[in-house]
Amino acid sequence: MKWNVAILLCCSVALGQSPSKPVLHLPEALASVLAEVKAKSHLEVLLPSELPHPFAEAKYATVESASQNEYGISLYYKLDVGDSGFAASFSADAHPNYGPQDIPNVRKVKLSHGLVGYFREVGCGGSCAPANLWWEEDHVLYSLQLRLRPDLPDKDQQRKMIAVANSAILAGPR
Repeated sequence: MKWNVAILLCCSVALGQSPSKPVLHLPEALASVLAEVKAKSHLEVLLPSELPHPFAEAKYATVESASQNEYGISLYYKLDVGDSGFAASFSADAHPNYGPQDIPNVRKVKLSHGLVGYFREVGCGGSCAPANLWWEEDHVLYSLQLRLRPDLPDKDQQRKMIAVANSAILAGPR
C-alpha cells in the first residue's frame, strides 16, 4: 500500500498537481458518466473511491438527471432489466423541497468531516426499496442508495452505507 501512495504522489507531482492531495480512484463505471454530469451541473459531484462487494462488480452507469442545481447517477449490474439490474444511485439537489430530518423512519448517523447523515434500511412490502442515506453539505442535499439484501442485519446495512458515503465525502468533489 505504501508504494501505491508513493506512486500516486510521484505521478501527481509530475502532472503539476499538489502532492498533499493525491488523486483518488473512481470506479470505472462511475468515471464513464462524470464528464456528462459535470458539463450540466454546477454542484460538487461526490462519488465514492471504493465500492464494497457486490457493488464494485456493477459495470454500467447512467445519468438519470443533470441540471445546474441537481444530478442523479444510477449504477447497474445489467441494463434494460428494470429494477433487477439496479445496484446503487448517487444524487445531489441544491433546492430540495425537504430536508433529511423531515424523512420518516430514519436514524441519525455520524459521517466524516463531522457531517450528520440520515439512514433508512431496506424496506420491503410488495417489493423491496433500497437502503438510503442522506446528508447535507454546503446547503446541498446528497443521497445514496444501495440495493442491499433485505435479510442483511440493519447494523450491517448501516455500516456499508456509511462506508460508501464516507468514501465519497473524503474523496471530495470530482
